[in-house]
Amino acid sequence: MDAEKALAIDPLFVKVWGRKATCHIMLKELHKAMEAYEKGLKIDSENKELKDGYYKVQMLVQNQSHSSSGNDEERLRHAMADPEIQMIMRDPNIQQVLKDLQENPASGQAAMTDPLIMAKIQKLIAAGVLKTA
Repeated sequence: MDAEKALAIDPLFVKVWGRKATCHIMLKELHKAMEAYEKGLKIDSENKELKDGYYKVQMLVQNQSHSSSGNDEERLRHAMADPEIQMIMRDPNIQQVLKDLQENPASGQAAMTDPLIMAKIQKLIAAGVLKTA
């Protein structure tokens, strides 16, 4: 991806973070798009393009996590092919939280106060691995 090359040269080039995020959106990799927007916003928190794009991706994630569209299986397969998603799914802490959320919601919700756990769960939701009620 050309954005990767540009970021290798200048990781502070904010515009490229937006372009990289757009590429991830087109590939239906919403979790990666959110991450690219977040990295760009760390550099320039007032960048309108990045703020608007981040909001758009959040809305896409929210809509997709509530829908039951026909492309869910394809999206899940694509997400599960991602090494980062695989690593999160193999994490024993995440497995326990997911189990707790099903069997003991109060315990599962307590675990969600950990920012690292919450970030991983949000990434799984954005990737389409988990759905919200």
